[in-house]
Amino acid sequence: MGAIAAAPALAAGPPGWAVFGVVAVGTAAYGLAMSSSRHQTKSASQTKDATHCRGKCRDNKWSARVHAQGKIIGGTTKSTVGAPAIFKQSPVTVAEGIGRAEATFGMLTRRQKKELQIAYEGCKRFIESCPLKGFLGKKSSYGENRKGGNRIDVDSYGPSENFTE
Repeated sequence: MGAIAAAPALAAGPPGWAVFGVVAVGTAAYGLAMSSSRHQTKSASQTKDATHCRGKCRDNKWSARVHAQGKIIGGTTKSTVGAPAIFKQSPVTVAEGIGRAEATFGMLTRRQKKELQIAYEGCKRFIESCPLKGFLGKKSSYGENRKGGNRIDVDSYGPSENFTE
């Protein structure tokens, strides 16, 4: 856009050409920077493992998230639907985990809910069973059609186990 606005400077000869060149290079650099920042924002929301906290873990040592994934959601690797992750300075509770599972299930379409009902129930049972040992890591509960990778995942991170109370 800036280069277009500077186009009349081309009629001024060599000094105008220099102005146009500077504006064109600045416009290209700005466009590249904006494109890169959009890509980074998208990547940050789709990261896996402990990096999903992107700075929020500095002060909040425990985190957990529950999300649906699979062919029915839009793919088996990067497409997910889920409630926002929990970031805390103490372990995530069973009640908070169940709340995230319910919120995630509530975000699904009717068709997705039908496909993932068994996975949802398995996810809730898993979180409810954690107080004996707690949980760190990843756990997947699959729907009826395991072939499509349709599942609900629980991701739990921290210096000690989540879901202990």
